[in-house]
Amino acid sequence: MRLRFLPAALAVCLLAPSAAAQDLPPEVRDGVTLEEAIALAIDASTEVARAELAEQSGTLAERGARTDRLPSLSFSATPSQSYGLTFDQTTGQLASQTSESLQTGLSANITIYDGGRTGALVQQARLNRASAEASAERTRQTVAADVADRFLQLLLDRQLVEIQTEQLEAAEAQLDRAQRLVALGARPESDLPAQRATVAERAAALAEAVASVARDRVRLLDRLALPPFADVEFIGPTLDELEATGLLVAPLPEVEAAVEAALDSRMDVRAQELSVEAAQAGEGLASTVSRPSVTAFGNLGTGYSSLQQRLADPDAEQPSIPVTLEDGTLVFLGGEPLTFPVGSPELETTPIFSQLTDNRSGSIGLSINVPIFDRYAARRQREEARLSTEDARIQLQALRQSVSAEVGLAAVEIAGAEARLDAAEARVEAAQAAAEAEEARYALGATTPYDLADARSRLAEALASRAQAAYTLVFRRALLRLATGDDLSDLL
Repeated sequence: MRLRFLPAALAVCLLAPSAAAQDLPPEVRDGVTLEEAIALAIDASTEVARAELAEQSGTLAERGARTDRLPSLSFSATPSQSYGLTFDQTTGQLASQTSESLQTGLSANITIYDGGRTGALVQQARLNRASAEASAERTRQTVAADVADRFLQLLLDRQLVEIQTEQLEAAEAQLDRAQRLVALGARPESDLPAQRATVAERAAALAEAVASVARDRVRLLDRLALPPFADVEFIGPTLDELEATGLLVAPLPEVEAAVEAALDSRMDVRAQELSVEAAQAGEGLASTVSRPSVTAFGNLGTGYSSLQQRLADPDAEQPSIPVTLEDGTLVFLGGEPLTFPVGSPELETTPIFSQLTDNRSGSIGLSINVPIFDRYAARRQREEARLSTEDARIQLQALRQSVSAEVGLAAVEIAGAEARLDAAEARVEAAQAAAEAEEARYALGATTPYDLADARSRLAEALASRAQAAYTLVFRRALLRLATGDDLSDLL
């Protein structure tokens, strides 16, 4: 029989987590509750990481928009070396030789009036940043809901393992009982194959339940970015503990109040509302394109050239000859004899610091820009901004409608889950009574092992249905809390 391989298969599924020697974070070594699992998943989530990057990008954009109001200041330095015939800007000479020059400048600009463009940019960037923050928070809530789903599924399947284990033990005990009755001659030999078949069926059901737990663990560990066979214990209430918390019988909130709460507190709704406001700010930004702007500017500059020269010794007397008439009479100018210098004076290159001081220049002024005709570009931008605002409003309307439907559906699902749980409770009571009656009848020889096996199968199905209904109800309540924008960390 293949049944002999069952213990090994169960051992693989149950012991696989401890078989891997993993370096686990300290916060998971003593067990992980739902609240801790949510925190770990949010820290490890790529969706949350991308949402936080978008949030940081919005913050940088807002900061950049605010700095547009500040004046700009820049410094430039242009060293160069020229060969051949060149025009030197510092000396104004046209020379055919090698020369070195340095041009430096300091310029500043400040916007005095830009038609409100900077203010509109800041407002739009601020709203986009706030929208990104709200979207990031909603992403965290969505991740929390996914973790809660996987966590509750693990708890449910662990409960089903317990149910199937109890059913297998009961089937094995019934097989032992049947064997004793057959040995005493109280039951026919034909009862044993049916009892063995029941044991095999219960063992197969247990193996499937154990495999489901193993799958649930891998899915949950993957969400927490932990190794697939990490030795992590997930701590959560059993079905009895869950019933003791009162969570299964908590009153259902009024749908209208829940819808209002969702529309007021949902982060995705808030994000879309901010997107509408940002689009409206974009309309204001587009209207500034056709307005005039006034900018003040100023420049300071100086330069150096190797062609600029000065007298090597300004105090030295320059040889000269007097200017005379034909008869040798001296020519006077201003009471002094007019002379003509003889020879070339000794020159040297003017030092760089002297040139930078002597060659200073500057300017200051206003630049006024008045748009007259821009080929209707401003009109197109305003129309595009208006269409973007309308699109954002339509998306907001659709989202609000979706949220209302989501809350209403969650409330309906909770009511249905409560009804299914009540029916499952009644079914368990009836199946339990039927199984006990069949056992008593079998002991008296009044029924067949097939009827007893059928009664026990119905009991196992009823117990599984009750567990399924209970954990489904918890998850439906979690979805309602998610739909209303509530935190799920304290769900269990």
